Amino acid sequence: MNVVSLITNKRAAEQSCLALLQSCNSLSKLTQIHPYIIKLGLHSNPLVLTKFTSTSADLNAISYASSFVFSPESDTRLYDTFLFNTTIRAHAQRNDLKIKAVKFYNLMLECGISPNKFTYPFVLKACAGIGELNLGKSVHGSVIKLRFCDDVHVQNTLVHMYGSCKGGIFFARKVFDEMPKCDSVSWSAMIGGYARLGLSTEAISLFRKMQISGVCPDDITMVSVLSACTDLGALEVGKWVESFIEKERVNKSVELCNALIDMFAKCGDIDKALKLFRNMIEKNIVSWTSVIDGLATHGRWFGGCGFV
Repeated sequence: MNVVSLITNKRAAEQSCLALLQSCNSLSKLTQIHPYIIKLGLHSNPLVLTKFTSTSADLNAISYASSFVFSPESDTRLYDTFLFNTTIRAHAQRNDLKIKAVKFYNLMLECGISPNKFTYPFVLKACAGIGELNLGKSVHGSVIKLRFCDDVHVQNTLVHMYGSCKGGIFFARKVFDEMPKCDSVSWSAMIGGYARLGLSTEAISLFRKMQISGVCPDDITMVSVLSACTDLGALEVGKWVESFIEKERVNKSVELCNALIDMFAKCGDIDKALKLFRNMIEKNIVSWTSVIDGLATHGRWFGGCGFV
């Protein structure tokens, strides 16, 4: 077989594997493709390895791919930034695997693979889930060293990370205040950080500053603002927030509707909470729990049994 034929056959095998992985929709099928990859010698093909990893992640089976791709026998020379980003992202998206996302980030550095601006939002998201402030600070140090601190996506995840870690809210505000331009995600991350920590006055105050800045909030931001209103028992502020949502036509997601119901129920206007509940097209368990708890709190448990 001449060199041209050999290259052609390798490319055909590669394309065949990539097509199989693209159409793979179950773990059982993936386990059938796995030996096929090895048989064709494509376990040393970076493109196939990355696709195998991303497919595993889509099937909620990232651990299966990791045990194969990052086995002790694997050739680390095959690893690249995109492969690690895919692996870190998949682990960061799972609450039970966030610590492994950080471990793969450390492995990435040990292998001499350079992170890029897409790596750090995934790593910082994992740090936020773990809630380890010192770990987050260490990653932040790497961000500064590699000069990715000017990227708005990295900045936003830094704000979120610090706002999610105990003792980190001061650092979150410092990063936020130093941002040359804040988008809706930036404001939402900072307001959400305040709301989660029960710093409700600060959350509402920052929301007012967001309005002045001219940045349009989304439903995620408004959920945090309503949570702050609920915590303060500030019914009048909550009513103003509801009118703002209507005026600005903020997307009324299920989560936002639930937050409105919870706020009105806990702040004393159970009739308004019931009205909002009845008008909801889609309800989930939180919707029901919020309105039932509200009825019980206001002594209308039995009278409200037929409220739907």
